[in-house]
Amino acid sequence: MAYNTGSPMPPPPPYINLADQGGNNTMDLHPPSSRNLPRYHSGRKKGNECCKCVCWFCCFIFIIILAIAGFFVYLYVIYKPQTPSYSLSSFSVGAFDFRPAELTLNTKIFVSVRAENPNEMIGINYGEGSSIVIAYQNATLSSGELPIFYQGHKNVTVMQIVLEGSHPYGSGLQKAIEESSKSGSVPLDVYVKVPFSLKLDELDLHEVTVNIHCALVVDSISPKKKPNIVSAKYDVDAEF
Repeated sequence: MAYNTGSPMPPPPPYINLADQGGNNTMDLHPPSSRNLPRYHSGRKKGNECCKCVCWFCCFIFIIILAIAGFFVYLYVIYKPQTPSYSLSSFSVGAFDFRPAELTLNTKIFVSVRAENPNEMIGINYGEGSSIVIAYQNATLSSGELPIFYQGHKNVTVMQIVLEGSHPYGSGLQKAIEESSKSGSVPLDVYVKVPFSLKLDELDLHEVTVNIHCALVVDSISPKKKPNIVSAKYDVDAEF
């Protein structure tokens, strides 16, 4: 029978390994050998940084697009832009001579082009590179160019343009024009190329090229008779 003397029991050893050697149990108080476990680094942090960069870039592009759209809305509301209009107001022939010996056609045609700027706060700068061509059944008769000038607000300008040409012609061109003149209906194609830029106060915007095709019908194309405009149909296209 054992008696408790009141003294505390000693704590057990921190590590106990039991080994069977020849049937004898021995106590080994040494801790087991520690192993260096491999450490794995997660790529989550790097991936999060890439996502943040993409998000910031998308937000930046969106803000730029929004600012540009707001700028154009502001211009539209403040300046209230309207499309300028162009028309052919008069047509006359100074020379229209067939030269059979040279198979050339010499022409001199006078046209008046009416340009109207209906805008109250926008001016128009007409630049270089303009052209106007008159053709009959795809054969060029005369050509010229528009003047370089500035058109102010709420302005109508009539441009007097001289077109000249000396072009070879086929055997059937003279006969076709003579027959059209006898019938009182000469179909002509007038091609006008107008490069211009808008001026907002002191700000010059990007240049735009307007291409105009006028399907013109006159009753005569002879210098001996004043031609009358029978009809004119316009088709307008813009190059930005």
